Amino acid sequence: MELVRLPEPVVGEVVARRNRFVVEVRVEGRVERAYTNNTGRLSEYMVAGRRCYCLRRSGGATSLRLIAFEDSGGAALIDTAIQMRAFEVALERGLLPWAPCRISSRNPRLRGSVLDYLLDCGGEPVYTELKSAVLRDGAYASYPDCPTLRGRRHVSDLIAHVQAGGKGLIVFVAALPGVSAFRPYERGDPEVARLLREAREVGVLLKAISMHYRPEASQVILDNPDLPVEV
Repeated sequence: MELVRLPEPVVGEVVARRNRFVVEVRVEGRVERAYTNNTGRLSEYMVAGRRCYCLRRSGGATSLRLIAFEDSGGAALIDTAIQMRAFEVALERGLLPWAPCRISSRNPRLRGSVLDYLLDCGGEPVYTELKSAVLRDGAYASYPDCPTLRGRRHVSDLIAHVQAGGKGLIVFVAALPGVSAFRPYERGDPEVARLLREAREVGVLLKAISMHYRPEASQVILDNPDLPVEV
């Protein structure tokens, strides 16, 4: 099911990642600079020659915005802003059976964290954080691909909030084709994996949705609104 339709992509190949936010991409024989908002290592994608998909940008230090990489007959959507937009569309259309909710506010503060959403779920406030799970680990979509102090803080603050009587939700956006479940990537950050197990034990709701990018139509497609979560 289509969630988001984007402009026609610019097709290129990775040359090199220069820093957390800039990737050099070869397009029709010339090298251009592309912005990425995904600060994960993305080591399996940031490989010279890997086919990628970008959108044109106007102004600024980069001419492109890198949104996806060719992967398993489709494309992995690595752009976190588009992942969030797709999640919001799925939520608003009632496509997530486990989330009869609406967005009350964005970027709410909770203890030491700024999270993605405060949802209203049947009149009950639910602090919610999305995590981009675009690391392929066999048949699994995984997160994180590297140590993340920010991710640890988010999970810890949701644990404390739920222990104090509140409601918390973490949604893993498995934005790559052909995965059967989500599980944390122990080698990326074993502390995050441990915290996620604790979070489930205390009552933080852990959910995942799977989607992918379809470059030929420039669509974000919802594959599974309730992907299994194994922690």
